[in-house]
Amino acid sequence: MTLDELVNQVILDVPEAPIMTIRDQIKRMARELCQEADAWVVEGIVVVAAKSGYPQVLTPENGEVLRISALKDTDRPLKANFDFEQKRPDQITMLRDTKSDTLTGRLACRPAVGADLPDALLNDHADAIADGARWRLLLMPQPWRNPEMATYYQTQYRSGTTDAKRLASFGHARGGIRVKARQFI
Repeated sequence: MTLDELVNQVILDVPEAPIMTIRDQIKRMARELCQEADAWVVEGIVVVAAKSGYPQVLTPENGEVLRISALKDTDRPLKANFDFEQKRPDQITMLRDTKSDTLTGRLACRPAVGADLPDALLNDHADAIADGARWRLLLMPQPWRNPEMATYYQTQYRSGTTDAKRLASFGHARGGIRVKARQFI
């Protein structure tokens, strides 16, 4: 899904709204969804120069770091407030020495203000973002205002936020839990 496709979906429900206003609300709701539910998670190298005393958290392109959700030193998981401390999103302090100078893990991020939305976020959470944009647009004091429909879309957005939180807590896994069936004797 692209931003233009998302705009085309939202404009069907709010046809009088200007396209730029719709785009702004979509970007706003994408940032809010990421803030509330860790909807955009970047995996890979998270921290560089861990042994130097001045470790740096890598920021994704067109994004802002919210928090480190998982961190590993080679194969050993590191614990927050025991092995490392993160007082600000872009700053980390190592409380214990590490084996490696680069640490891998997962970063919860959000799109930067005015930046393009990442494909992963649009593909995984397009419906929730669109519902949130409709909710905000329908509450604006404009000719297209419709508080009743705004309440409906707010409920849909909150449901999408809950789903995004669930995905984030289970490591963005797709599908259900698979259980091996018991043998029939």
